[in-house]
Amino acid sequence: MKKYYSFSSTEHIEDEETLQIIGIRGKRVMELAILGAPILPGFMIPNDTVSELISDASGAKKFLISPIAKIERLIGKRFNDEKNPMLLKIVESPQLNMITAFSIHNIGLCDKTVGGFSTFVGEEFAYHEYRNIIIKLIDLEKKTDIDAERKEEIDNFQKKLKSSKKQNKIREAIEADKALYPPEIFSNAYDQLFFIIKLLQSFFKKSSSNIDSAILVQAMTFGNYGEESYFGSYYTRNNITGENKITGKFFANAFDATEAKGKKITQIDDSFLKDLKDIAGKLERHFKEIRQIRFTVENGTLWVIDQVPVPNKSTQSELKTLLDLHSEKIIDDGYVINAIKPGRLAEILHSVIDIESAEKLPKVQGGIAGAVGAAIGKVYFSTEELLKAYKRANQSGQDTNFILLMPATFAEDVKAIEVAKGVLSAEGGYASHAPVVARSLGKVALVYPGMKFIKDSVKIGNRTVKEGDYLSLNVPYYDEPIIYFGKVELIEPSNEDSGLLEFLEIVQRNIDDFDVHANADQPKDALLAKLFKAKGIGLCRTEHMFFHEKRINTFRAMIIAKDKKEREKALGQLKEMQVADFYKLFKIMEGLPVTIRLLDAPLHEFLPHTKDSMDKFIKFIKTKSPKLGDAEIRLRCDMLKEFNPMLGHRGIRIAISFPEIYNMQTRAIFEAAYSLKKEGLEVKPEIMIPLVMSENEIKTIRKGKKIEGAAITGIIDIENEVRKNFKSDPISYKVGTMIELPAAALQADKIARYAEFFSFGTNDLTQTTNGLSRDDFNNFFSDYNEFDLLERNPFKYLGEQVKELISLAAERGRLTRPDIIMGLCGEHGAEPENIPFVREIGLNYVSCSPYGIPIAKLAIAQLNLANKS
Repeated sequence: MKKYYSFSSTEHIEDEETLQIIGIRGKRVMELAILGAPILPGFMIPNDTVSELISDASGAKKFLISPIAKIERLIGKRFNDEKNPMLLKIVESPQLNMITAFSIHNIGLCDKTVGGFSTFVGEEFAYHEYRNIIIKLIDLEKKTDIDAERKEEIDNFQKKLKSSKKQNKIREAIEADKALYPPEIFSNAYDQLFFIIKLLQSFFKKSSSNIDSAILVQAMTFGNYGEESYFGSYYTRNNITGENKITGKFFANAFDATEAKGKKITQIDDSFLKDLKDIAGKLERHFKEIRQIRFTVENGTLWVIDQVPVPNKSTQSELKTLLDLHSEKIIDDGYVINAIKPGRLAEILHSVIDIESAEKLPKVQGGIAGAVGAAIGKVYFSTEELLKAYKRANQSGQDTNFILLMPATFAEDVKAIEVAKGVLSAEGGYASHAPVVARSLGKVALVYPGMKFIKDSVKIGNRTVKEGDYLSLNVPYYDEPIIYFGKVELIEPSNEDSGLLEFLEIVQRNIDDFDVHANADQPKDALLAKLFKAKGIGLCRTEHMFFHEKRINTFRAMIIAKDKKEREKALGQLKEMQVADFYKLFKIMEGLPVTIRLLDAPLHEFLPHTKDSMDKFIKFIKTKSPKLGDAEIRLRCDMLKEFNPMLGHRGIRIAISFPEIYNMQTRAIFEAAYSLKKEGLEVKPEIMIPLVMSENEIKTIRKGKKIEGAAITGIIDIENEVRKNFKSDPISYKVGTMIELPAAALQADKIARYAEFFSFGTNDLTQTTNGLSRDDFNNFFSDYNEFDLLERNPFKYLGEQVKELISLAAERGRLTRPDIIMGLCGEHGAEPENIPFVREIGLNYVSCSPYGIPIAKLAIAQLNLANKS
């Protein structure tokens, strides 16, 4: 039995069985009809009915009259009318959500109707659309089973039509090859419609993916149909900022956006504007997201053409939409939390590129995303040159946006990364120096291995960049990074206006005792972490505190000191700085644990790596020790170099060789803590000993040890001494270690006798477990990946061997000390895929850079919701 299903703003179907047979496009149009939107009327023909129509041509034409008559009454025009013809479009409505579906517009334009149509839109436009129907009809026939001779014939016809631009040429082309098709399709709109339906059915039969497709038939209206006619397209709200105001353009007396200069949608007549706003609100509440709507106004009547999702909406706009819907109680906490992929929050935390400003700029794609966000700036190839340029720009009030571009960065380059907007390097990967530092500072980082460094320029792709040239970096979380050659416009983030803080309130309600701590070394990091609801500082890298230009040379002087007396002199100056550092962090994080890792980096990393920085250091040393020669200073620096510094003289090994260094830091921690206790503030210091490989090491640093002629003062003794000086009751503090060596993981039960907490340092644990250098790994990762030998980057996603060591260490640690606190610190902790494992084995928290906190928190909340369902 032949059936059709009409739709309009007052007619629709909701029956689920029927919705299943009218396909994806049919469901979408019914959704609009249900909402009462002023959609163009039409009807759906299910696939079974299409088959019946083909087998009964005479009955088919009669069948089509009834649903078309319904459309005519609503539109006020008649199909196949010579004077003011109504035109139709046909769209394939497949059962599956396909990227593209076949469609033909303006059906009904033929020799009989084109004249009447042209009186409203002009002859040129009318014949252009007539030509397009035949071109699309030929496209459709070529998708069916036809022989080579027929294909060649209609191909030639199509080529003639495509090359015909003017009205008279189009007429000539049509007349010349009309005989290729039944003559009635050029003279009667109904015959033309039925012929196209027959071709569509043949196409459906040929393609397995289209075999069950239904057909959507819908009226067409035109924004160039005389006075008070418009075409327009708009978003239900600002798709970048999320402001709850419709944005878009309309085009007066235009068929589409290419024909005239558009005006802002808010400038359209008030009567239409009110309707457009109402439609926007209804669609957002129904679909629970931003939508894009296309519409026409034909002779003063508003019609919605279609509405679609918005793939290029910003995370901020999506977030603010969800928050508005949540405040209206349309969606609940769970919907809000699960609607956003955790990684997309990185977009809110950093600048994003205004895509329109980048459209015409040359670009290259690819590379390894080190720290997400967008950055623009003049490039400089060394820390010295960038800092000089930064100083000049500040003094003269010029642009202070810079990008550091180097083969690789080292400890002394941190100060340049800090003032730059981003860093672009050629060596390393996600866990190498530049990305790690950039993430901790909230900067953008990209590793682009293909760069070639020439004397005074760098070749990126096929373009050459010189110092002072502008580059723009776009490093998204999920998509491929892009380097633009030139200056783009950025949209700057705002934690207060983005909706992120309100979103985190909802997220926090769905987090229990497993939470997120921050990696924070500076007060600004701690403040940001607190804003993002961090439950403490899980890692303060004290080595990062010495890179400031007012400190670094004093620290270097301490490193190359010839004896303990000279070293302690420099440490005395540094201690006052450290007390101030820890005081600020403790105060900001009042009442929350603050885990301070004592000095870890190899000492030689702090020494000068360039001629310019070495010259400045020598000058500094000579102001302290005038008799010390240049050669001696250089020799002392050279003597500290190591062949394999990552496994060399670093971490606890420094404390064994030079106990006074850790003593200074420990004393500074307790002096800061007891100063705040005296002021009535609660502090919770946790002292982390890095690179421990045995219980005896941590026992020595915690309790101290004396041998003949030498002694190491323990943390316990230093705390007792400081407490007595402050005449105070004891504070609660913990001593623990970072588990970053397989040896430590295997001996975790013994180490736990002296460690009250474990922090798993997964960057180094991944290196030492797999024998992989995080800085060199990407030189061969692509080869391993190509042969399926290593599926994913182990410095981003925890590998199975590393997971096994963490699980083993956690289990053994708890056997000795059941109440031991354990966390995973490092950027593995901000990767959502790692969090289920960390939670499952019973760790208490993950710790990551402040900018990773919202991402990790959202992943935890999503995991909690999934476990409840």
